[in-house]
Amino acid sequence: MLTFVHEPAANDKEGPVYRNVLSKDGLVTCPHKDIQTGYDLFQDIARQYPDQELMGHRRVLGIVEEEKWVTKKVGGEQVREKKTWKYFKLSGFEWYTGRDLSTMVREIGSGLKQLGVTAKANVNLFAPTSCEWQFFSQGCFYLGASISTAYDTLGEEGLLHALNQCEVAYMFTKVDLVKTIASIADRTEYLTTVVYFGDVDSKGEEELKKLRDAKEGIRVISLDEVRALGRDHPADPQPPQPEDMACIMYTSGSTGPPKGVMLTHANIIASMGAAKKVVGKFYQPGDSILAYLPLAHILEMLVELTLMSLGTKVGYGTPRTLTNQSVRECLGDLCEMQPTLLVGVPQVWDTIRKGVLATLDKAGPVARTVFDAAYRAKWWLMQRGWPTAFLDKLVFHKVQSQTGGKLRYALSGGAGISRDSQEFLSVTLCPIIQGYGMTETSGIIALMDPTCFALRRVGPPLPSVEVKLKDVEGTEYRGAQGQGEVWVRGPSITKGYYKQDDLTKQVLTEDGWFQTGDIGEWQADGQLAIIDRLKNLVKLSHGEYVALEKLESVYKSSLLVGNLCVYADSSMTRPVALVVPNQNALASFAEAEGLTDKASSENHEHDWEHLTQLPEIRQAVLKSCLEAASQNNLASAERLSDVYVVAEEWTPQNNMLTAAQKLNRSYVVKHYKKQLDDMNSDN
Repeated sequence: MLTFVHEPAANDKEGPVYRNVLSKDGLVTCPHKDIQTGYDLFQDIARQYPDQELMGHRRVLGIVEEEKWVTKKVGGEQVREKKTWKYFKLSGFEWYTGRDLSTMVREIGSGLKQLGVTAKANVNLFAPTSCEWQFFSQGCFYLGASISTAYDTLGEEGLLHALNQCEVAYMFTKVDLVKTIASIADRTEYLTTVVYFGDVDSKGEEELKKLRDAKEGIRVISLDEVRALGRDHPADPQPPQPEDMACIMYTSGSTGPPKGVMLTHANIIASMGAAKKVVGKFYQPGDSILAYLPLAHILEMLVELTLMSLGTKVGYGTPRTLTNQSVRECLGDLCEMQPTLLVGVPQVWDTIRKGVLATLDKAGPVARTVFDAAYRAKWWLMQRGWPTAFLDKLVFHKVQSQTGGKLRYALSGGAGISRDSQEFLSVTLCPIIQGYGMTETSGIIALMDPTCFALRRVGPPLPSVEVKLKDVEGTEYRGAQGQGEVWVRGPSITKGYYKQDDLTKQVLTEDGWFQTGDIGEWQADGQLAIIDRLKNLVKLSHGEYVALEKLESVYKSSLLVGNLCVYADSSMTRPVALVVPNQNALASFAEAEGLTDKASSENHEHDWEHLTQLPEIRQAVLKSCLEAASQNNLASAERLSDVYVVAEEWTPQNNMLTAAQKLNRSYVVKHYKKQLDDMNSDN
């Protein structure tokens, strides 16, 4: 067993309190008694590995433009036109050692002190994942200041809310994002200083000038200038205390302004120390990880700090330059770095799986037969813990080479990964382990032990927390029977939402339990499985409940589905779905079925929209979804009765997704009300 009962159930409406077997002597609060804050941690990393390469980045050497002929049908005739595509040409990875890290943090911290930053300041980081993000945040901790984070996809109003609520006078950004700040600068109440990094071309100079003109007296200064100030005026550190605020992380809300989650140094260090206790035994000298997920999300921050504390190299890439196909005259980030570890969200894994399957479909029946036989054999061997390297070398090396060929483990977080994607990539790529957590719990509640790999499980509770399941009224979920809402308590739990006491009281009990809103289920081996979100449990007209997020995870495994929103209400007998198709897969299907010409029009810009609305396409997408339902043994009430195929892409920019790239369900449902009503009436 991976867990033990720490306390019996307090009443008949909840289950017992469980802890990880690694925390029998008490919950983990830190990795070491001398590491109590984020400042302590980074300084310890620099001391442990002074000459070891720890953080790496790639420089942009140039932009390669390629002209391509694109054929389109206009007015019933084929027309060819030229389009220009731009690709990055990048250097190899250039590395900073532990000694470099220490120097960077000291220079930035000292420079910020010259600019007026004090221990009481909250400094906003509105920047992409990068070495500079980590350096700057640690420069703030050097002075005892706290940071607040904002996704670089948050948008103008969300960013403005975060800046004004935290009374931000100082912020950090990249040149590419200066335009967004300039557009709201005159509405910020406290902003006085913007520090930027990145190469500045003529367009960048123009945007920096607009920012300087946007608000009277605003100071705009480069990171290099801040470092120079620090070198000229070195300052002693003013380290924070464990209970001091470390970070206010703004989560992208779907029903209102983003919420600021307060995390102390003690919160983050407890979570990091517990994660290190779980994964530390699997570390191997030479391990490396490619970092590309947003550092504005606690998961990425926690993963990077935990792995660096073990001596892992962290190389920074971008979603735009991950693959060889997305760059020119160089390798993509994955193949250039050849990481042994990787973190991704379900969308990343689904995309990789569908890409591999699409390639297989073109390889011919013999290749597919060999692949399928090897797949079944390896999965059988994996379930018994037997060696599989010979199959990797013979069959799966081409899949593995796409990520550099050296991956040992990958972690999926952010949301539940589909069973199909987890199994498929664990066989063809490397074991995909799951974690479960949220910003309010400092990133992780549960984490799978790689030696206890299983599908559809998120692992036992992290050694820094204890977990119990509470009854969900109006449903059959009973904590005493191992199912219910997940409640979690421990030193890594947030103090609440910044300046939102009423909201804090809704989720935090007086005795410290955080109510996650997720429905969990204990497994026989002590691992936790997440079934769905409490707010996404819907009772159908015949009394059965369906879990919308669970269904979305299943239906996303369909090759024709790019994204989707499953909808149901109490008047319906079965759910329906709004589907954003996988464009490449749907285009190939349409061409094979002779539907492309049928969708063409005089205005070729509308061809895709016409294609998605063809009855044949709608039926094909529904059939593909129902095949996924059968493969995952969904009940009759969980099977879609209809789909509507959406032509437009869902992005944070059109509000269909949150800044964290999650489904903005309430907005999507409102936006497509007519289509949902039409399907509902048919239902």
